[in-house]
Amino acid sequence: MRETYRRLRLGSLALLTLLWLLMWGSWSWGTLVLGLLLSALLLVGFPLPRAQSRIRVRPVALAWLLLSFLISLVHSSFVVSSMALRPRGVAPGRVLAVRLHDADDFRSTVVAELTSLVPGTVVIDLDPKGHLLIHIIDHCDDERLLAEAVRIHRLERRVARAFGAPPPPGCQDPVVMPASLPAAPGPTNGGQERR
Repeated sequence: MRETYRRLRLGSLALLTLLWLLMWGSWSWGTLVLGLLLSALLLVGFPLPRAQSRIRVRPVALAWLLLSFLISLVHSSFVVSSMALRPRGVAPGRVLAVRLHDADDFRSTVVAELTSLVPGTVVIDLDPKGHLLIHIIDHCDDERLLAEAVRIHRLERRVARAFGAPPPPGCQDPVVMPASLPAAPGPTNGGQERR
């Protein structure tokens, strides 16, 4: 009995019940009771493991993270749209491997997701050792790759602050040129070479 009670986490029970009410679109006592029963049944039948990391949200740091992300999103959208409209087309990009300093899975995933959501970069892989492999669109010289690595480390510090952790050790260190793969030969414009 005690094990069953432990599986019923009140926060999860409340969120699942709220989701049930939102899916129905209307509120009634019957819908609420049925939502509570189904939520309890789900939590007992399919228990989730406890999260490894403790998440403490710092509202001011989270607001700063979201604001800086939105600014980066708007800026990158204009840059990528100007690349698409320019007459010479889009040159091939490059792949960059950036070592993340935070060992926490949750914060590393947030960094990877925020990096992938910014136009012009696509996350290819985030391995368990903390290497973030990304593709960057258009001509990328070593200086641009270095600037992108610095941007990702800055984002990593902001994510750590927003979710209640000190900046990861090594994140403040100067960035050296990370290993990257060479660019593919030949410019492309919508998958076709320009002549």
